[in-house]
Amino acid sequence: MKKIKTGKVEIGPDEFNPKHGKFRVNMFVDLDVIDQIRKVASAEHMPYQTWINRQLRDLVEKRINSPSLTENDITRLVDNRIEQRVQEQALKKGTGR
Repeated sequence: MKKIKTGKVEIGPDEFNPKHGKFRVNMFVDLDVIDQIRKVASAEHMPYQTWINRQLRDLVEKRINSPSLTENDITRLVDNRIEQRVQEQALKKGTGR
C-alpha cells in the first residue's frame, strides 16, 4: 500500500487502511481544550483532526493490549473486599449498633 500524505505529515501504510474507512463524529468540545489541541497538532505539523484520531487510536490500542485481570488478581481483590466487610461487621458489633 502506498503512503498517504496528510498536510505535511506522511502516514505510513500501517497507520491507515482505506478498507476500514472513516466515520464522522460531531461533538462539542470546550474552547480551551480545542485551542490546546490545535496548538499541539500545529507544533507537530498535522491537522488537529488527525492528531485527535491518533490520540484516540493510541488510547484504544493501549486498552486492548493491556493485560486483563488474572485469576489471582480477582481472588486478591475479592479477599480484600471480604476482609473489609468482616472488619466493618466486627466494628458494628463492637459498638453495639
